[in-house]
Amino acid sequence: MPQSTHHPAPLSFPSSHPEAISRRMASAPVPGSAQGRPGIQPASPQTEIQRLMRAGMQLFHDNEDFQALATFKKAFLLSCRLPEPPTQARCLFNLGAAYIATGKPQKGLKCTRKAQKMGALEKDGDFSFNIAVAYDNLREYAKAIEFYKKAVREYNASKLPNAADALVKLAYCLVGTGDSASAAQSFRLAGQAYQEAQRLEDAAMAMREAANYFLRSPKYCPEEVLELLQVCHQLCTNITDPELLGNLHNHLGLHYAELKRFGQAEKHFVEAMKLCSGENFALRKRAVLMQNLGGIYNALGEPQRALGYHSEAADIYGVLGETAARAQCLYNLANAHGQLGNYQEAQGYYQQAVRSFGDAGDSYGEAQSWEGLGTTLLCLGHPDQAAHCSKQALAPSASKWEPPPRSAQRFLDRPT
Repeated sequence: MPQSTHHPAPLSFPSSHPEAISRRMASAPVPGSAQGRPGIQPASPQTEIQRLMRAGMQLFHDNEDFQALATFKKAFLLSCRLPEPPTQARCLFNLGAAYIATGKPQKGLKCTRKAQKMGALEKDGDFSFNIAVAYDNLREYAKAIEFYKKAVREYNASKLPNAADALVKLAYCLVGTGDSASAAQSFRLAGQAYQEAQRLEDAAMAMREAANYFLRSPKYCPEEVLELLQVCHQLCTNITDPELLGNLHNHLGLHYAELKRFGQAEKHFVEAMKLCSGENFALRKRAVLMQNLGGIYNALGEPQRALGYHSEAADIYGVLGETAARAQCLYNLANAHGQLGNYQEAQGYYQQAVRSFGDAGDSYGEAQSWEGLGTTLLCLGHPDQAAHCSKQALAPSASKWEPPPRSAQRFLDRPT
């Protein structure tokens, strides 16, 4: 499937990206096809239209969206020469889908509406789905939500995978409106539908996203989130793609950390680390996992174990030139040394963190590091310097500050 222009979230659904669930195509043989009829030459218009339709579908499958658009346009222009409205409608339907996929939702919407009036595929949900995607790309979320819901109803149990795809797009659209709770419910329903359809990788990703957006809701039930994380964990046992599995374990670890279930978070980060080797090895991926494991050990009150992880992560980020991420590791290193009573070492790392956060433009991180440095200097018997640090912590403009994280540790959300 080609990619749509609207992609508000990072989850992969299906075939690598959420935007891959973009629009439906009419792939059945066109009415009036001459194939198999005696006495009709292979080069008849009907045969050529059918060839173009199949070629367009293959181009979409190969992510050659603009070539597919040109191919469907040829098919439609050829169909206009025939007195066969159903053939024209089907060609117009695919042309509309192609326009939507290539970033022209307004044209796509016009073609799709016209094809609908001509009687093409009225009741199978594809019209509603494509119209919803067009409105989604136009950021007319209220209309998009209406048609995604309509598509889900029309697909129903007879086309569970399609209904699940529509639920995923509906969920991302709801995220765009700021309705995290409804988005989470939609992701959960999608996960259940994917499970019934035996698309277990997609089911795991949908359940993980459901947990993610429940956590982002103003009010959420921790038990409900834990149940979703457990379902996702069970689904992971059926996944063989090491990269996807590593990403899922990292996300599960993060969500357990948000719920302060640090022991369970550790298990998932360790599993993700095991997958970070061989062909799946990437330097930044390793740094993220090392940083997250270090943060967990800090939170578990095991700062000695945390030191090595934070130190290696900081070194890797330094090599990669990622100042902000390195600053987070320096802060975590200082925090771990402070827990161990190594105040001289903590002082040095807090000072480095202050500079690095400043270079990265992270005023909240900079202020937090000044505050930690002040506390450390107080422990070292330097009250005047500690007071100076406290003043510096209040210096950055409050308008630039971000809300504090839910945990004192600084984690990263994705290993890639």
